[in-house]
Amino acid sequence: ASQVEKGKDPELEEQFNALRREHTETLQELQRAHEQEKLLLAESHHRSQAALQEKIQVLNSQLKSFQERMKRVEESLLSTDYKKHIQEHGSPSPFWEQELESLHFVIEMKNEQIHGLDKKLLNLETVAERNLLLEEKVKTLQQENEDLQVRTQNHLVMAR
Repeated sequence: ASQVEKGKDPELEEQFNALRREHTETLQELQRAHEQEKLLLAESHHRSQAALQEKIQVLNSQLKSFQERMKRVEESLLSTDYKKHIQEHGSPSPFWEQELESLHFVIEMKNEQIHGLDKKLLNLETVAERNLLLEEKVKTLQQENEDLQVRTQNHLVMAR
């Protein structure tokens, strides 16, 4: 009976070592895949964030330009000459009314674009936070895995 048990120990130890090697290889492969995906996501996030920031700057610049133009048009419409024109000729010309309405429309569109870009930027920041949480989870799982390996090793030593 003792020869059978002695024969099983090396066999079990070999199986254990094979499983440990397989586990280690799988863990390393998962870690490599995770790091690769993390790098790709970070790179993509940075590119998207830079592009969105640039677009926001362009749109803000355009918005400021349109607002200044609209202010000049409104000031011109409200100037003394304009008031005199109204007294002499009645209501403002259809051209200026249409121009002012067009400017309001363009400014509203640009505001909506800026809000959309702000939402995209917020989503990218959410993804970055999620990645950090996943990294923490991977670290925790690695620690648990190491603890289990130590316990398994201790159990194997005690079984001998």
